[in-house]
Amino acid sequence: MPFKHILLPLDSSALAEQAITDAVSLARQCGADIHLLHVQKPPSHVDEHCADPVDWRLRRAEIRSYLNGVSEKITAQGVDVTLAIVEGRPAEQIVEYCEKNSIDLVVITAYGKGGISRFDFGSTAQKVFSGAGRSFLVVRPGEASLAEEKTAYKRILVSMDGSPRSEWVACHVASLMRGQEVEIILLQVIAVPEMPRRMPITREEHATREKFVECNRRAAEAYLEEIANQLKNGIKVRPRLLIAQNVAERIYATAAEEGVDLIAMSAHDWHTGAQQVTGTLCHTVICQSNLPVLVFQDLPDAQLQSLRTGGEFCQQSHLALAQDGSAHS
Repeated sequence: MPFKHILLPLDSSALAEQAITDAVSLARQCGADIHLLHVQKPPSHVDEHCADPVDWRLRRAEIRSYLNGVSEKITAQGVDVTLAIVEGRPAEQIVEYCEKNSIDLVVITAYGKGGISRFDFGSTAQKVFSGAGRSFLVVRPGEASLAEEKTAYKRILVSMDGSPRSEWVACHVASLMRGQEVEIILLQVIAVPEMPRRMPITREEHATREKFVECNRRAAEAYLEEIANQLKNGIKVRPRLLIAQNVAERIYATAAEEGVDLIAMSAHDWHTGAQQVTGTLCHTVICQSNLPVLVFQDLPDAQLQSLRTGGEFCQQSHLALAQDGSAHS
């Protein structure tokens, strides 16, 4: 299974709590445990909650009681829970906790106690995405997150681009959902090449572009059918192929049209490679989609550390594939 230890950071806000249902759903389907984490400010930090050490201790007791209440609700659904309260800056402590406790998935809302803003994410979520180096599920509160009455995802859209990374994601999603009543939609969007210029393109150039798109479409059609047939084993897998100029926009728009519960994709697409913690396509989708997005991180730890610190890393082909080493397993 892809995930064994899921981290669910909670700041006691109603916004952060909207990620609980998604975390529990994934934990049940993976057989994973959930780590409930709250980051408390040190007693020396004076604010409206921690005016003095006595208030700080009272606040800590309240947090413990709050986490115990959440834990009881989760364990009642058959998921093991670990509680942790740490001190410091939220993003830094979340990243450190991931490293110390072998966390392989972080489930977090786009906004927390700071509230919804004009920005795509709250400051803590943004720092966790770029610094944790883990797969993550981002839930946009107040939108189309998994409803509390649901216990599992029923329809999942997997973004495909013909790369081994996207195949790896599709294999993991299929493995995760094996035995469930679920439909997996394998979506590949063929990009129409841009030809920026002041003057309109000629008829010959237009024909060349159309021929290029058609060649890619035929190849993608056969490719998606092959992958879908490989993944079908007690679950419904449906390929879908589209052509668009804006690939990211078509991904999250199609997910909304299909009424999916979850979008799954690799952190890195075929074009952007591994020069960033997340590629441009992935970043755009998680910023613009109202649906939960499950992002699979596949870079080696050494390269992720290099990207975070700005150092150089010897480029090499590396995919954290299934244990048998094949994206087609």
